[in-house]
Amino acid sequence: MTDKIPVNEIPASHISWKKIEEAQLKIIREALRFRYKKDSKLVSEYVGYVKNLRQSDEPEEYIKSTAIMLFPNEDAYNRKMGKYRKWYQSKKDFLASIENLYSLFYTISKEKRPMAEEEISKTIEELIADDVE
Repeated sequence: MTDKIPVNEIPASHISWKKIEEAQLKIIREALRFRYKKDSKLVSEYVGYVKNLRQSDEPEEYIKSTAIMLFPNEDAYNRKMGKYRKWYQSKKDFLASIENLYSLFYTISKEKRPMAEEEISKTIEELIADDVE
């Protein structure tokens, strides 16, 4: 069902730990396809992420806390994705798998983290502007 919806339009409530795991495994597959070694830092890190997720007592809570830790705000997401886009610009499929995973985490973080004062102010202004029109 959600496979046809762009990642940025999937509500956080539809993102399960299995979807995160699938995205992590896709990164490992793409890395191996690009001939990263099994013991490379990148492959080892993502294998570790999958293991941690699978071993978690509460995987749904685990992905929420991980999402908030990774992306406490939009700026953190933009910085991380900017680095990945620069590093992997010549490996489009690999980059797409990374963008997919972190888009899922960012979607979760937006809905689960407390709103920052700046976000609150912006939302209030949008609400007021909507009422004026």
